[in-house]
Amino acid sequence: MKKPALLALVAACSLFLIAVPRMALAGVPCVTREFKTTLTKDACTKGGQDEAKKVMKKFLATAKVKASSIKDCKSCHSALSPNYPRTPDALELFQKAGGK
Repeated sequence: MKKPALLALVAACSLFLIAVPRMALAGVPCVTREFKTTLTKDACTKGGQDEAKKVMKKFLATAKVKASSIKDCKSCHSALSPNYPRTPDALELFQKAGGK
C-alpha cells in the first residue's frame, strides 16, 4: 500500500521539478495584449517583460541616433514597471526611429 503512494509522490515531484524551471524562464508576462509593433510582440511572446526590456534597451541605443526626440525610456513611456504605459506619441516616435 505504501509503495504506490510513494511512487505517486515521486512522480508528482518529478513533474514539478521539470515544470518549474520552464515557468521561471518565461518571467513576468507583458501587461499589453494589443501589440502595434512586431518587435515588442515577439519579445513578449518569447520571454515576457524581461525579454521586452532587453529588446527595447537595444532598440533605444539605435533610436537615440535616428530620432533626437528619443532620449530614454520615458520618452515613450509615461511610467515604467509594472505596466509601462505609453505616451500618446510613443508609436509615432518608435516608427520614426525605425521600429517595426
